[in-house]
Amino acid sequence: MIPLLSIFMGVSHFSTFFQFPFGKDNEIAENDIKVVTYNVNLFHLFAWSNTPPTYNNVFAFLNQQEADIITLQEFYVTNSLFTESMAKEKMPNHFSYFDYITKRDDSAFGMAIFSKHPIINTGEIKFDDTANACIFADIVTNNDTIRIYNSHLQSLRLKERNVNFINNQKFRKDAQALDEIKDISFRYRDALQKRAKQVDIFTNHILRSPYSAIVCGDFNDSPISYNYNQMRKNLKDAFVQAGSGVGYTYKGLFPSFRIDYILYNPTFKATSYYSPKVNYSDHYPVVATLRKNTRTH
Repeated sequence: MIPLLSIFMGVSHFSTFFQFPFGKDNEIAENDIKVVTYNVNLFHLFAWSNTPPTYNNVFAFLNQQEADIITLQEFYVTNSLFTESMAKEKMPNHFSYFDYITKRDDSAFGMAIFSKHPIINTGEIKFDDTANACIFADIVTNNDTIRIYNSHLQSLRLKERNVNFINNQKFRKDAQALDEIKDISFRYRDALQKRAKQVDIFTNHILRSPYSAIVCGDFNDSPISYNYNQMRKNLKDAFVQAGSGVGYTYKGLFPSFRIDYILYNPTFKATSYYSPKVNYSDHYPVVATLRKNTRTH
């Protein structure tokens, strides 16, 4: 009875993790809006990366998608290797908007939005005491104005020693191991608390938007989380409406999680969804096409 009860309690979450391939109306029309969101993991430009920089691979992939709108998280530029002007050159047919959370003389870390359609207004939603944030752009497409949000909610901010500890399968029962467990636990707790506050701020901003909203980004939370369900009170999920199979977008320390999303208010419907398994980041990109509904429901 206990396993059956557990299954029954989890039924409501089943569709957010798995979708059957049949019964989907995945016919893409000419005026559908193709959206890509991708956490690019700083293009592997960080000093401790064991692999070469990936910006050429990432932008080659993005150009192959021929998307109308692209949102990137963990967008990173550095004067010595990859600059903002180089990013613009690699997306020649797109308007662009960049916002940097931290900026130094020789580098900057933040987020980016690329659009094939004119960007008429931009803005940001700042969160206190964090390197995470949200930006938005108002875009004119199909004789209509829509608002695109690009969000990166609170990360765990694990240090290299935390990662090494998690990757080590020999968990020792000593004081050092206990200290690492405590440190990781506190980081997890703090991230949950910060994300909950960020989602409240973010949701209120979406509700006040004068335009139909498409919300993209890395939420750092799974579909059973409080934060995802708060967002879903007013928004639909492209995977639930048009996806198939098991949904997962993160391939790092804790695989098989779907933490990257394309959500939208009911003025849209998703006509396709997929997450290509390209290995240029610790995340997989999410690609969806959206169609403006003639009526809401």
